[in-house]
This record gives sequence, C-alpha cells and structure tokens, in this order.
Amino acid sequence: MSPAQSGPTLGNTTMNGLQNHWVEDPQWRPGRELWAFYLTFAQADGLHARVERDQAALSGIPGLAPIARHGLHMTVQGVTFRDLVPDAQIERLAEAVGSVVARRQLPRLYAGPATDDIDAVVLPVYPVEEIVALRDLLQLAAAELLGPERIHQFPPSAGGFVPHVSIAYAGADIPGPVLAEGLARTDQGLTAIDVRHLSLVALRRANQTWSWEQEIRLPFADRVAVS
Repeated sequence: MSPAQSGPTLGNTTMNGLQNHWVEDPQWRPGRELWAFYLTFAQADGLHARVERDQAALSGIPGLAPIARHGLHMTVQGVTFRDLVPDAQIERLAEAVGSVVARRQLPRLYAGPATDDIDAVVLPVYPVEEIVALRDLLQLAAAELLGPERIHQFPPSAGGFVPHVSIAYAGADIPGPVLAEGLARTDQGLTAIDVRHLSLVALRRANQTWSWEQEIRLPFADRVAVS
C-alpha cells in the first residue's frame, strides 16, 4: 500500500544546504513556554527504528545534530505563549478540541524519505490532506477561544505548511553537496505510523533543544481495523 503524496513538497533547497536552526529569536526569552499542538510518537517503535537508521546515515555531517527519540514530533499548529493567556483558557481550548478529535479518526500515516527543509533534515508525512484538515480545525478553535491576534504561527517550510517529522537540526550552515551525500545514504522507503492522540504541549527552547514537560493528550477516535 502506498499513500497519496500530493500537496506541497520539500527538498527544493538541497543544493543550497541548510541554515542554522538555532539563530537567536527575541521571542524566546529564557524560561518562556509556548503552547502548541503536536503529534508525538512515544510508542511508534517502527518510526524510532527508521529514524535511528537515517540518523546513523547522516552522522558524518558536521553541524547536523540528531533529535533524541523523546523529542520526535510533528508540529501541527502553534497556539500562544504561555505568559499571554491564563492556563484556564488553555484548559478550555483542550476540552473543546478534545471533544472534536474524540469523534475524528486519523488514518495510518506514512513518513519518508528523508529530505532537507531550510534548517533541518525531515521525514515528510502523508497523507497531507488529513493533517492539513486537522490543522485548519485547530486554527479555527484556537482563534475562536483566544482571539486570532494571539495565535502563534511557526515559520513555514520551504513549500508552505508541509507535514513532517524533523530528525536532525542544523547547528550551523551546512553545504549542499555534503548534505546531498548524506541524504543519499538514508532509507528511501516509507514507514507507517499509527497515531492515537493529539498533544497540546508547553514547548521550551533552550540549549539547542525543543522540549516539553507538560503534555495534554487528546485521543482520536479508534480506527476500524481493515484486514
């Protein structure tokens, strides 16, 4: 089975290499947290194994740092910085979104092959349409409850919003030819991912790492098994 791979694509910047992911951003003061909707993959053993293989293939590239297993995620939609709204409003948002996604099935996703995206090596994720529809839903819910002016938008991928799982961040500028050689050694197939929940996380940016301690999990409706 192969998923539909339509919509915006990545991988158009390989000959130009990667830019430093960790350039200074004044919004991210020390200790500041940002609420964001993620897909997280704590139980995705197949994805973990695939990412480890791809990271090993890329390990010789100076300035490219692998993302730890517990940090793997797909960014779906930013919400707002934690200091801008009371936690009670975020709790109401989680409750409202949770009631919707509990009735919504997310199909099996497919990730790969590894490619470049401005400042990271990523696995594009399909089917794109399902993730875009989920993102649209989250944007509307957050804007309605918090106000559109408060909604945080992450910098887009090279092709606009493209669902992906980052597997390594550039900690310095990386030349295109070096990157292309590493990408050629990665797995060129697709890896299936079954996602059971949407996560609302309090995101931190420190020591060249994205991390979160608080994670509110909002389960999707169970998919009917297809033999």
